[in-house]
Amino acid sequence: MTAPGIEIIAHRGFSGRAPENTIAALEAAWVAGAHAVEFDVHVAACGTPVLFHDAMLSRTTDGVGPLRKRTLAQLKELDAGSWFSQEFAGERIPSLEEALTRLRGRVGRVYLEVKGFRDLEDVDRMVDVVHRADMTGEVIYISLNWTTLDRVRGHDAHAPVGYVIDHAPRCEEALARARGDARALLDFRASLVVEDPDLARRAAAQGSDVAVWTVDDPAIAGALADHGVRRFTTNQVGVLLAWASERAT
Repeated sequence: MTAPGIEIIAHRGFSGRAPENTIAALEAAWVAGAHAVEFDVHVAACGTPVLFHDAMLSRTTDGVGPLRKRTLAQLKELDAGSWFSQEFAGERIPSLEEALTRLRGRVGRVYLEVKGFRDLEDVDRMVDVVHRADMTGEVIYISLNWTTLDRVRGHDAHAPVGYVIDHAPRCEEALARARGDARALLDFRASLVVEDPDLARRAAAQGSDVAVWTVDDPAIAGALADHGVRRFTTNQVGVLLAWASERAT
């Protein structure tokens, strides 16, 4: 049992247990019982949206250079698991279509972070993939680049969006953008709300939902929940699920 309204979001899949942004990480999140999954999306040279965090390949694969210079077929030749553990040797970079197919019907929400693209038409392609997967009701598009979210809305006026906020000077604009928008979410770096709990209260007062990232410590989660936060992105899905269960008792 989870405390009422609490949502535990697996960061890049269950990235504490499997290599981030892979099918293995998505499966691990589902097996652990995550309520939702977050992942990052770039676009390959052929125009295919894929799950990946960095602009460059070297941190999480055996490839080098920019991801956007490789086609999907070329990306599929890379090992995206051995860097994490030999248990995941041979894990591949998944396409957005593959990821959504795997998650459909298994989690309540998918937070799709638009991370990298060649041009704004690539953002349209991401939205199109979500539509073809019949997951428009489950996917929330989030980004640090808020112009990207404007593009999402231009392609799908009803798409839920989330303004990712990484620094305090951006808070006022984010609050203003979300005000009066029932389909908008404020996604704060957790430390911002820890330092200024009034951000969560102000968001609630204007009717805006709040998520925070990345929270692995139950004590910090508890303090944030006391301020009204209900959506927690975490690398440690099991730990936060256990905390949410204890909070319900």
